[in-house]
Amino acid sequence: MTVILAMTGGLVSAPASAETLDVAALYPARVRPAADVESLVVERFGGREGRALSFALEGMLAELSIYDQSYFRVVAERSTAPADAVLSGIANAVVENQSVEETRKECVEEDGNGKCLRKEDVKIKCQRRIVTLNPSLRMARIDDGAIVYQRQILQRDQIVVCPDRSANRSVPDTVDALIGNVVAEVRLDIAPVYRSDAIRVLEVRKGLDKDQSGRFRDALKATARNPQGACDIWAALDSEVPGQSSIVFNLALCAEQRGDLDDALRRYREAQALLPRERAINAAFDRINARSAAEADYAAREDRLSGNRP
Repeated sequence: MTVILAMTGGLVSAPASAETLDVAALYPARVRPAADVESLVVERFGGREGRALSFALEGMLAELSIYDQSYFRVVAERSTAPADAVLSGIANAVVENQSVEETRKECVEEDGNGKCLRKEDVKIKCQRRIVTLNPSLRMARIDDGAIVYQRQILQRDQIVVCPDRSANRSVPDTVDALIGNVVAEVRLDIAPVYRSDAIRVLEVRKGLDKDQSGRFRDALKATARNPQGACDIWAALDSEVPGQSSIVFNLALCAEQRGDLDDALRRYREAQALLPRERAINAAFDRINARSAAEADYAAREDRLSGNRP
């Protein structure tokens, strides 16, 4: 399985001090009709930044893979090869200049040796350059003209230039970065993503005796280096203390991690009865529903396209 993490903007996250289990899975595209497309043409977009954006999108789509298999077949714009859809658009970057002030500490009194005795705040005039990119994109099927994806993606950044400090990047570099942000958004919009999330385990040990509490702590320590060992400890404790809320939740997370979604759902429902206000349980239901939808979409797409492959 290919874990697609590029251009997803921080898909793996968890509190630094928390013990977690990594759950890797396929999740659906934001715009599922667009994800049904198998082959597409990326037109040369209009606007000053259109050409750069269309080339960047074309490259991303050509390289995108799921389960070690190319997801889209990208057809050259003037090719006679058949395609299912056309991605078109227009992109212009706008730069707005604003005068701003910044505060600096400056020496206003020195001794005879040039050592500063007193500093005061002074204002200096700087220039803020606000760079905005707001391309309009559309994907339409070729056979019936139906629009399966349409979006404007606003991206904005700024550069501040002062007499005593140059900008850390140029306007063209900033535009390139904004184009990259747009490409990342489109990637999540129109194709599923296989990602790994670090999900926090529950750590409350209420109801456990001293020995059981010690083994529970051993399981927490094992989550990073030996997650299966951690799950085995919780399974053993579950037979001794059935219905302990943290153990029930953590075993549900173990089942989710190994891909046994039926067992995970059963255990999460049990955990919800014990912890009706625990938000992590609702988040788990959302993940499992999304995973099921993504796998069903992917399987249906593969079945539909299998006849077109040698």
